[in-house]
Amino acid sequence: MIRDLTERERDVLAFMVDKAQTFPGDPPALDEDRGRWRAQLGEARAGGSCGCGSCPSIEIETGPDTNVATATAHRIVLTTAHPDATLLLFVDDDRLSYLELAPHGDEAFVEFPLVDQLSA
Repeated sequence: MIRDLTERERDVLAFMVDKAQTFPGDPPALDEDRGRWRAQLGEARAGGSCGCGSCPSIEIETGPDTNVATATAHRIVLTTAHPDATLLLFVDDDRLSYLELAPHGDEAFVEFPLVDQLSA
């Protein structure tokens, strides 16, 4: 089921695009890359959710050509930290594709944290 992003999801997604660091081993995210990804924020919607019960992770749908089942040729992962979790934004073939929250312990997260709780 595709739905509009919540305000918190949109805030976290924008924070990740603008400020998150690339995952170790990935190429750096250049300003021009971030500009292309930022342009997708207006059309971004939430797709499927993780379903694990301990995180709010969601697929990101950014247009009619989005297909998460297709193998990707190029992936960049942006990452940032929360005191109790790691957040990851997957960018597949230059399209925002998945926003993940990985808890550090057994605490479940019902929603993404506020952006002022994230480190850049």
